[in-house]
Parts: sequence; structure tokens; C-alpha cells
Amino acid sequence: MSLDNRHQLENTRAKLEELEQLYATIRQRPAASEHVRDLTLRSLKKRINQFQEEITRFEARVRSAVPNG
Repeated sequence: MSLDNRHQLENTRAKLEELEQLYATIRQRPAASEHVRDLTLRSLKKRINQFQEEITRFEARVRSAVPNG
């Protein structure tokens, strides 16, 4: 995944926020299966990290494209 414009950036930020909320919700509630819950949390965390990295990469590209001065 690679962000190409600000519209994609905003969509990714919205998705990231939703995933972070879902992660917190699942983490707080009791689980019928701890193993399934742990796998779910691990998967969500991986996706959260991917989105954060993409946002950071896009912002770095934008900053480097702006001329100094």
C-alpha cells in the first residue's frame, strides 16, 4: 500500500482511528477464547502499524518535496 494524495491520507487516518478504537474495545472486553482474542489483537496491531508507517512515509515525502526557504 502506498498513499499517493491527501485524499488517501485522510481516508487512511480515518481507517486507522477505527482500527485503534476496535483494538481498544476488543482488548477491554472479556473473551470466550483468549487464543482467538490474542490472534485478533495481533492482526489488528499489525494493520495499525502498517497504516501508521504509510502515513509517516507520505508525510515525509511531502516534507521533502517542499523546497527549503
